[in-house]
Amino acid sequence: MTWVRRRTWARNLLLAATLACTLGVMVVKLSAVVALLAPATVGILALLVLVRGVINWPDEATRRRVLWWTMVAFAAHLLFGLAATNISRKVWFYLGTDAVGYDAVARAMVQHWNQGLPFPSVSDGKEGFYYMLAGLYWVFGAHTASGLAVNAALAAGLVPLMSDLTHRLFGPAAARFAAPLVVVLPGLFLWTSQLMRESGMLFLLAVALSCAVRLTERVTLSAFVILTTALILAFTFRAPVALILAAGLIVGIAVADRQVVTGVVRALSALTIMIALMLASGIGYLGYQTATSVNLNQADIVRKDLAYSARTGFAEEVDISTTRTALQFLPWGVFNFVLGPFPWQIREARQLPFVPDVIVWWLLLPSLWRGWRAASRLIGRRQLIMLIPALGTVLFMGLALGNFGTIVRERLQVVVLVVPLIALGLAQRGVGQHEVDDTVAAGSQSDFRARLPAGSWSSQLPPR
Repeated sequence: MTWVRRRTWARNLLLAATLACTLGVMVVKLSAVVALLAPATVGILALLVLVRGVINWPDEATRRRVLWWTMVAFAAHLLFGLAATNISRKVWFYLGTDAVGYDAVARAMVQHWNQGLPFPSVSDGKEGFYYMLAGLYWVFGAHTASGLAVNAALAAGLVPLMSDLTHRLFGPAAARFAAPLVVVLPGLFLWTSQLMRESGMLFLLAVALSCAVRLTERVTLSAFVILTTALILAFTFRAPVALILAAGLIVGIAVADRQVVTGVVRALSALTIMIALMLASGIGYLGYQTATSVNLNQADIVRKDLAYSARTGFAEEVDISTTRTALQFLPWGVFNFVLGPFPWQIREARQLPFVPDVIVWWLLLPSLWRGWRAASRLIGRRQLIMLIPALGTVLFMGLALGNFGTIVRERLQVVVLVVPLIALGLAQRGVGQHEVDDTVAAGSQSDFRARLPAGSWSSQLPPR
């Protein structure tokens, strides 16, 4: 009965949100109604398909809970994004300066297509979001509502993806914490609700991570294709992180398997398919070239530009153009990336949105530690699929980033990678270590074995 009431409440919430969005947009501009409702409707349908496709757990009440969190996340992201973008230009600029730039470039791209005006400058390895936003503008008109609706759907898609991933690795007790984590974390909610690349990049990251974990359970062509497609598209959103993610996941797949040869074959197969798709389609190739051509001199220029051009910059005088100086700075850079900004590094009101995000992140670090220790006992080397790309991202970003405004957004990629570990740590704190171990043994492991073909080496593993 409780779930019936929650489902009814969620349906009423979505209806009210839709009506509020419609009325709000009509006040601003009548033509924006279609630009909002069409992508929003497609997004809701896609989320329903996604939840039904990945949440195939035996517990019906738990599946409904994931669906409820997904729909609430979509409505919350969309409403906040519309409010932040349309209340006033000052509010929009204050919350998301980069969003203003993305909007301007997308409009210029549409003007090039429609009127033959000069094509704007678009950086390789970032073009994916520009083209997605410009395509929406070309179809529905230059209304930010269409981009916000797509971003809301992508952000809400993290709920079923991370819930399923956590369930596969650690069972239902830990999975209960995954959905709230990806919905209510302040930074994750703030940056994915706006007209920025974060929603798309994090969604692709979650898809790739999910497929990599599935490949350690059972080899399927669909998992290979979806994994490599997600990685290729990630090269058009944030190429350097996509390169680290691809390398980390491939190495993780290779070392996660108890039989090293089997893992290496799977990893090489994923790499081969990715290269073949990238060369055949041309998508992501420019981003790959950009990411692989970066050297320390270029990284030093980018870092100093970030440090000097924004008031959130730090360590402006640091030089990382040589291997020696880069290694000397790396511990300090990683320290700031993982834990910053600290209270004394908040210099103006513009940086206040960083505060709740940092505080919540600090509070979750003990759970991350507990989750990592428990995962070492429960799943062994399989956790390397998460840890290797997370560590690579931390090292690269700690070295290359020079202001906290960029750090708080880039750190989200690491947060999403370790959400299952945080969820496991929270579950252990909430119900105890033995209860979590029992759910992994009786839930995650049994489901894992049930999905395996008869006679496979993994189906013959002894109980943990």
